[in-house]
Amino acid sequence: MGISWTSADYPRLTDPHFIDAIGQIVHARQTDGYEFSIALMGYQALFFDPAFEEMVKQETKITGLQTVVHEIRRGSFIKPGADGWEVSFRADILIRNELDLATKKPVGEVDYASDLEYRDQVLYASDENGFENFKAWCREGGIEP
Repeated sequence: MGISWTSADYPRLTDPHFIDAIGQIVHARQTDGYEFSIALMGYQALFFDPAFEEMVKQETKITGLQTVVHEIRRGSFIKPGADGWEVSFRADILIRNELDLATKKPVGEVDYASDLEYRDQVLYASDENGFENFKAWCREGGIEP
């Protein structure tokens, strides 16, 4: 794809409900050649500094802090054809699992604790008409005024 637009160009890309709606339509139209992917990139963990954890314990009734773990995914929605486009994004999802430090994977079956949090949303198209083609597609799908 040749030209890209970010949320600075099109603020609707920051709306998680808008991204979800695009994904639902694209997912439903895969038999028509549309492509949907949300590949696992890895896991991101926030390990608390022992001094900070001790401060929290002293200031509250909390007895300990659990490592915060996010599953990180890279997704894309693709509409094929001459008027096609691609929306790509990063999605972070909070999970309740501990990480196995040896494998760097969650212990047990992943237990999701949040919805997807989208980041770095970009619209790509092969030419400058892609932006208008995308907005027209969204209007036809009922997700753009």
